[in-house]
Amino acid sequence: MSDTGPEAVREPGDNFGDLLARYRRSARLTQEELASASGISARSISDMERGRVRVPQRRSVQALASALTLDTHAQWEFVRLAKAGRVRTGTRPTGTAATPSGRPQQCQLPPEVADFTGRDNEVEQTLQLVGEHLRTNLRATPVVVLFGAPGVGKTSFAVHIGHRVGKRYPDGRVFVNMRGIDTNPLSAHDALGQLLAAMGVAAAHLPTGVHGRSTLYRQLLSERRMLVILDNVADDAQVRPLLPGSSGSLVLITSRRVLSGLEAVGRIQLDVLDAAAGVRLLESIIRPDRAARELDAVHRVAELCGNLPLALRIAGNRLASRPRWPIANLVRQLNDEQRRLTALTAGDLQVRAAFEVSYQQCDAISGMVFRRLSLAGGPDVTVAQTAVLAELDETTAERHLEELVDASLLDTDVREGRYILHDLLRLFAGERLAGEDTAADIQAAEWRLTEWLLRNGIRAAKLLAPDWSERDPDAVVDTAEDAVEWLDDEQAHWLAALRQAVRLRWHAAVLEFSSSVRWYSALRKTSDVWREVFTYGVNAARALDRRRDEAEQLNFLGWALNLVPALHHEAYQTHRRALAVAREVGDRIAEAWSLMHSGRAELDDGRPGRSVELLTSAIAVFHQTGHTFEEHIALSYVGLALHALGRYEQAAAAHRTAVGEFRRTDSLSHRNLVATGLQRLAETLEATGDWQTANATFQEAGAIAVGVDSPAVEADAWFGCGRCRHEMGDLRPAERHLDIALSIYTDIGDRWKQARVLQRRASVLDQTRPAHARADREQALEICRGLNTAKAHSLAAALSAAINASEDLS
Repeated sequence: MSDTGPEAVREPGDNFGDLLARYRRSARLTQEELASASGISARSISDMERGRVRVPQRRSVQALASALTLDTHAQWEFVRLAKAGRVRTGTRPTGTAATPSGRPQQCQLPPEVADFTGRDNEVEQTLQLVGEHLRTNLRATPVVVLFGAPGVGKTSFAVHIGHRVGKRYPDGRVFVNMRGIDTNPLSAHDALGQLLAAMGVAAAHLPTGVHGRSTLYRQLLSERRMLVILDNVADDAQVRPLLPGSSGSLVLITSRRVLSGLEAVGRIQLDVLDAAAGVRLLESIIRPDRAARELDAVHRVAELCGNLPLALRIAGNRLASRPRWPIANLVRQLNDEQRRLTALTAGDLQVRAAFEVSYQQCDAISGMVFRRLSLAGGPDVTVAQTAVLAELDETTAERHLEELVDASLLDTDVREGRYILHDLLRLFAGERLAGEDTAADIQAAEWRLTEWLLRNGIRAAKLLAPDWSERDPDAVVDTAEDAVEWLDDEQAHWLAALRQAVRLRWHAAVLEFSSSVRWYSALRKTSDVWREVFTYGVNAARALDRRRDEAEQLNFLGWALNLVPALHHEAYQTHRRALAVAREVGDRIAEAWSLMHSGRAELDDGRPGRSVELLTSAIAVFHQTGHTFEEHIALSYVGLALHALGRYEQAAAAHRTAVGEFRRTDSLSHRNLVATGLQRLAETLEATGDWQTANATFQEAGAIAVGVDSPAVEADAWFGCGRCRHEMGDLRPAERHLDIALSIYTDIGDRWKQARVLQRRASVLDQTRPAHARADREQALEICRGLNTAKAHSLAAALSAAINASEDLS
């Protein structure tokens, strides 16, 4: 069997780049050949395999999967891993710090930072890179570039590595500060002078030119095994004459720039610390006992510092120098964005100053782009958004974004074509914006981006409407599938733009956006987002005195409220208000939608009989007005209510009729309704005990859900397959299906269904791995205790009884 089967992608350390490279080699394709077969550029494929792009665009993934001729299951895993963007994890390797050999008399390696922490993965990557290079390429000197933003701890990291590997280099370890961010960086000529002096060359014997010094330096190194750390390098030219040509030594370079012009080097990017490591660093500075007394405040300080090591060290030093100060005092100062950078000052350490040096090295346009990025409403920014903010064409905008990446003022996201600005750098960029740009220019840029995001959001969302056939040549996307991806990726941005439009009282734009995203919301049932969006829609309709729109928006809002179990009654009341407005203005379609959604709310609140009455009334109105499509949506809800009443045969008939109607059109929204309808039909078949047919129906629903990128329906399908396979006695497949369902429910934040899956998986594990079943029940119980609903209380009681019963048996 080829390695394109499902088992080939289940290694816990896999990331997408590794997987892509393995599949390409298995298919015996070069990057250029795969590029030709897929239509994806060879450069993009190279970036993916090297990990620079860890979450590529959906279209790129599908094109690659097709070109690699993966089977169905392998394609599913391939796409899933591409979405997840998992990175390789590892444990910290053991080792003993070495002491200097004592031969070089100058440029000694500085002592290691006592509280070095949080770099286990990067340390392992660096040590593996050095070790692999020494094993496989004995003719070349290992050169490793350690790059990253100001304040991430590049020097401390290099020194730590130097002490870890020092014993491999008995002829000495030298450290030279190249002063790359100073006004007058150390020249290659002077740096070579320091290095040669450290190697015992008398001043009188030093060659006068760079070429002569470089030649002598390389000649001496060819006879030795040394570690050379070149810290704070400005650019490629400054360091190129200092790179040896022999194989016995190691060169570590730290720089804020990527130094992409240097060839045959390994590169390790240092980012901010993870949350746990940030807290550990603070604890080590202010003492664990003090931190333990205000642990929540310590976590908040780390969060407000963006887990940037320099900021954490400054915050820790400030607290350490004020032993009687409550940590909450610093939290209060850092909470104020206008004061945060000023508060992050301790002695001669300043976060602002570290940023300022890199910023001043930018050219005028890159500096302007950097400042304007502070106006972006999300955690990242695209080339198109940057072009709008800076009034540049996209090619020019991308070039300056890459310049900022090279300067480590910006980072690339794991998703293709996106860039990230660290929170503290965003504040610094905002300061520079306020200080250097006029108020009129700032307002114009904000308004341009707000209008652009809302306009393109409306265009994308309209592509998802079942009856939408128009094509806008100016839209950022032109297919429903791409529209979903764009709306997913830009959610933080379009939501920020919508809030800005509300503040600006752009009521018409707010209402049009809220109306347009109706069908997208059906794919992404995130209640808090839609409660906010549709509340804005209701208020905008009222401000414009558009009563028909008010009824429609109230129905949308009620639907969003009904997604939360504790809000079913509030949802029902909202739909009744919509019904009153609809009848007042004589809008029969809005009336029917109000009746239908009222019925769904009643069903979810435990009143299926009343639900059938309301849904039947909705169907009658839809039928009278010739709205066949909407009539069958209501019929699908009737099937749910009949199921709840135990009338399974009638419920199955209703679901089959609804699914048949939805299949008549092949739009993305129709396919999503087909998947949902099949899911409901499968649950009814399951209730009758027809496990085989139910399982097949769940599988069809899941396959369609994957195609339309509807994770909630997909998870429900896997959960259903897991239940059916469990009932049929297929325990291992049941466990695998439940694992996938749990993973998706966790990703989308559906806590109630997480608890239900855990309960079912515990029942499977009772028969396969009893020791693990208790852990699942305890986790499910913890979730239920955090959900204030009758169903959660009931499930919690059942879980507690099962846990107690297992204790009695043991």
